[in-house]
Amino acid sequence: MLVAAFAEGSANDWLAVAFIDGHDLGEAAGAAVFGVFVVGMTLGRTAGTVALDRWGRVPVLSATILLATFGAGVAVLAGSGPVAIAGVALWGIGASLGFPVGMSAAADDERRAPARVSVVAVIGYTAFLAGPPLLGLLGDRVGTLRALLVVPLLLLPTLALVPATRPPAR
Repeated sequence: MLVAAFAEGSANDWLAVAFIDGHDLGEAAGAAVFGVFVVGMTLGRTAGTVALDRWGRVPVLSATILLATFGAGVAVLAGSGPVAIAGVALWGIGASLGFPVGMSAAADDERRAPARVSVVAVIGYTAFLAGPPLLGLLGDRVGTLRALLVVPLLLLPTLALVPATRPPAR
């Protein structure tokens, strides 16, 4: 949940600025790039419900984390604007399910659901609130675009934790 919220919050707060400063886009184009991310998130959350019902949490969350990792890396490292924007779309689709699936997994045990959802929500919202300012500090040193490389670097190891979202055996 921590890294999923960080991946989403970082794009929400820094993506437009990163493309304006790092990929030399105009302000309107930077805002449009953020729009691409939001459309990706929306498509991922809409199609994600069907995918989750069909294949389950672990394979779908693993695939979306890989997609977000790849997309964020492409968005930062691509030498071409259109390729970088395609990376943003993949990042949005890939980042779309981490937060809602994390909340859902926290609620699996009916007896402990209120406490578990509360803890997971605090973790997620802490990442939303604390992550972007930390990226801003790093961005002052290396540039906003390069600072976003932290996102794929944190996403990749989270694949090892995805099995924790598996629903309990009934």
